[in-house]
Amino acid sequence: MSASFTFDDSLWPLLISRLTGVLADKQYSEYLARLTAYVERGERYVCISDLRRAGLFTAAQRQMQVAWIRQHEVSLRERVLGNATLITSAPIRLSLSLIYHLKPLPMPNVVVADMNAAVRYILGKLEEGGLVSEAERIRLHFGLPGTHVG
Repeated sequence: MSASFTFDDSLWPLLISRLTGVLADKQYSEYLARLTAYVERGERYVCISDLRRAGLFTAAQRQMQVAWIRQHEVSLRERVLGNATLITSAPIRLSLSLIYHLKPLPMPNVVVADMNAAVRYILGKLEEGGLVSEAERIRLHFGLPGTHVG
């Protein structure tokens, strides 16, 4: 499996990042640089981080992630309404637990095993943040029923 990462912002303010395989440290640095560009847009958004096909993070990548969270803590708290991380691998879950133990995420975060749960979580965060029409557009895209009656 070749290592790669992608970003899908076609449903903005929903950002979906996907990591596949074991990224080289240089690739992981590029991944964090792309994340920085989204944070620096200055807009509120939600994120789904899909790690279902990711490989284990290296020690250097764990350190880069902790440093990145520290560097962008205020912006993340202000701009990211919620993050859902998709993980099905116990070793990946443990690796992220290590990172978050060293530096907890400054925004609401949940770890789930399927996309449906991730989308439902971020829809709630969008609605809580007052981005109701954006949540409805994303809900329709994923074919999920509405949560509001009337």
